[in-house]
Amino acid sequence: MKLIIDSCADLSLERARELGAEVQPLTIQIDDSSYIDQIEITSDEVIQVIKDGKRPMTSQPNPESFAKIFKKYAEQNTSIIYLGLSSALSGTYQSAVIARDMIHEEYPNADITLIDTSAVSYGLGMIVERVAGYIADGDDKDTIISKVETDISQVRHLFTVNDLNYLAEGGRLSKGSAFLGGLLNIKPLLHVEEGKLVPLEKHRGLKKVFKRMVEIANEEGASASGHIVHADAEKAANDLKKQLLEKTALETINISSIGPTISSHTGDGTIGLFYFKDGK
Repeated sequence: MKLIIDSCADLSLERARELGAEVQPLTIQIDDSSYIDQIEITSDEVIQVIKDGKRPMTSQPNPESFAKIFKKYAEQNTSIIYLGLSSALSGTYQSAVIARDMIHEEYPNADITLIDTSAVSYGLGMIVERVAGYIADGDDKDTIISKVETDISQVRHLFTVNDLNYLAEGGRLSKGSAFLGGLLNIKPLLHVEEGKLVPLEKHRGLKKVFKRMVEIANEEGASASGHIVHADAEKAANDLKKQLLEKTALETINISSIGPTISSHTGDGTIGLFYFKDGK
């Protein structure tokens, strides 16, 4: 069984290899040049471009690129599970659907399962890590699909960003929500709902946002492990980690950079927290 993911899981290529996952990257456009996510451009480079006043644009993989991967494993009679970025945020999952249908024309019996995780960034990454574990444990596909459905329902995304207008201009947040937040210099707390990034609450200052993240993690029974991502905000990420370890049941929390594609949409200063609710 082969696990396929896209680069919006915000796993490093090294981590993906450790998990036995093959990554289909998205593409980032800056001026007249295109760059393959993580291969030809880094998160730090994207953030610097944003600081220089430019707006990177992103594009989903085309169906042919997915079909090339799917065909390789179809020829080997290897089952495929693709875990995709939320279809409410990108057309990447739809490209995979088209590719699967293309492959089925040539290989009608190809075993290709596509799962829209409704997740993004390391919310998707944490699901990928779990599925890699299920595969390593020898679970059959039906069991894995059942477990993934539970994981999708339990994974939690909490984000804060420096500039709501930046998200709105990229089409990932309504302009009305961005205007109301920026008007009073409010620090937003956002989450993912039905696969979309939406405002949850508004607070004055990062300290209050972090306090609320800690409260929500406790309210939702977060335990075991969590993950924090950041875009050029390592000190703040470490501050949040310290609070979570001191004040919640989370035992381990890893920190990593937001990937190039996601940071293209969120901008610098973004911080995201991910965990599974109810100790799942």
